Amino acid sequence: MTYTLGIDYGSNAVRIVALDYATGEIVVSASQDYSDGEKGVLLDAHNVHLARQNATDYVDSLCKCFEQLQERAKEKGVDLNHVKSIGVDATGSTPIPVTKDLLPVSALEGFENNLSAKAWMWKDHTSEEEAKAITDVFRENAPEFLKYCGGKYSSEWFWAKILKCLHTDEEVFDKAHTWVEFSDYIPAVLSGVKDADLVKRNVCAAGHKALYVESLGGFPNRELIENIDPRLEKIRAGLPQKLSCADEVIGTLSKEWADRWGLNEDVKIAAGALDAHVGAIGSGVNQETLVKVVGTSSCDIIVGDKNLQDIQGISGIAQDSVIPGFNGIEAGQSAVGDIFKWYVEKHLKQSPAYHGELTEKAAALRPGQSGLIALDWQNGNRNILLDANLTGMILGMSLYTEDHEVYRALLEASAFGALKIIDRLEQSGVGIKKIICSGGIPQKNPLFMQIFADVFNRTIYVSQNDENVAYGAAIIAASTLTDENGQRKSILELQQQYIKESSLVYEPIESNVKLYKELYALYSSLHDAFGSKEENGNMFEIMKKLLEIKKKAKPCTQEVAV
Repeated sequence: MTYTLGIDYGSNAVRIVALDYATGEIVVSASQDYSDGEKGVLLDAHNVHLARQNATDYVDSLCKCFEQLQERAKEKGVDLNHVKSIGVDATGSTPIPVTKDLLPVSALEGFENNLSAKAWMWKDHTSEEEAKAITDVFRENAPEFLKYCGGKYSSEWFWAKILKCLHTDEEVFDKAHTWVEFSDYIPAVLSGVKDADLVKRNVCAAGHKALYVESLGGFPNRELIENIDPRLEKIRAGLPQKLSCADEVIGTLSKEWADRWGLNEDVKIAAGALDAHVGAIGSGVNQETLVKVVGTSSCDIIVGDKNLQDIQGISGIAQDSVIPGFNGIEAGQSAVGDIFKWYVEKHLKQSPAYHGELTEKAAALRPGQSGLIALDWQNGNRNILLDANLTGMILGMSLYTEDHEVYRALLEASAFGALKIIDRLEQSGVGIKKIICSGGIPQKNPLFMQIFADVFNRTIYVSQNDENVAYGAAIIAASTLTDENGQRKSILELQQQYIKESSLVYEPIESNVKLYKELYALYSSLHDAFGSKEENGNMFEIMKKLLEIKKKAKPCTQEVAV
């Protein structure tokens, strides 16, 4: 037997799966929540944009998770001594300030409770001003770099967060020898790296979050970085110009970790990658298949020709970042499940179980029957507008509006926002023949997936693998091994061998499609009017048109699964 491990670090927990190399089946799995903060996230009541994590918690949680894996493996008769390689993914951009010997600054005496010394989680939006400053520098001096990140640098990304630390906590900035992405930190720890300068950086995180463009010489040069702030040069100078693709081996399991886990030291460690991109691999992404990873936020991944460079309003294009040999294209929405959670648990102050009751009632409505339309910007707009300072909105409420009507409007708004991204990709020459949705929400909410099918007017395939991201990491690990013929299989070949067609499919309902086309036109008017300085359209007709659509929308008579 030969097994590979896929280690997936999500927003709130770490997961491990063991994959049978011969069959592609998951033979055992385990998960462990992070212990610090609110579901693993360190927050600040005075700053709603702040989200940090404890880097030492990442390692502690991994150890606990592996202990669970070992216990379950014994119960199932799975011998983990046959593990031959490990793949790792993590959220990003989640940079960690570290010392020269790769110790998180937050582990140093006096910095244990300093939020600036923690890992700056992907959804930390405190650096909006810094992101704008970076964008301005590159627009003036090197606009060619911005082609690869949708025309605007984001507050969620690497350089903006480091610059924010420099502006707000210079002591932490000075204490850090460098900053390491979460997805690079764990592979380095597992392979026993003790020198931060020797950390192998992955092209997925660097290409999508840190302005690394191989065709432009790699990371931005010294002059460009010093135009942002000369003090950032110490970070840039320590970054390598040659990065690692996901299927490259960056080391082997260190003696310390081999002894701790009872594994062999010759276990290969693959280069890290971002969680959504790896989840797309585990779901079957390819050149004509778009994978939507839908959870607290959404991340849309597809791969395209290497000549494709400029898609305005899309998060990023990076060479070899998902599947080697292609440009990886990333887009997404900064809040999806978080919006539904906010509405039910914070606004309505109900338990999570209330989602089910609202979904059942909302499923009885036709599109437009509520007279409502919403904007899905409660956590800003990641794409197409690239603006973290936008906020959500619900329009069309009356004295008779009910909870489930608002809930459905929020579901629909998320679908409209997703269609904006699909439209922009196709307008830019990206062919999309198939859409696969993965993550927790697609499996749990049939109504939401039917709304997707109706709004997109496309068939929606839902991945039924509960562990797509960790599964993708295990596939990456498998790509580092040689088969019985002494050959290495590519990620694409392994996908074709392992991944089965989903039997959970949603087809568009023609009568719903027609109504949603009208509602999408209204959403687009609101989207442009509130999201763009250039658009100052008159919105006088929108409320009236909502009422007209409401009159046309008859009560739903078809049976909808919930």
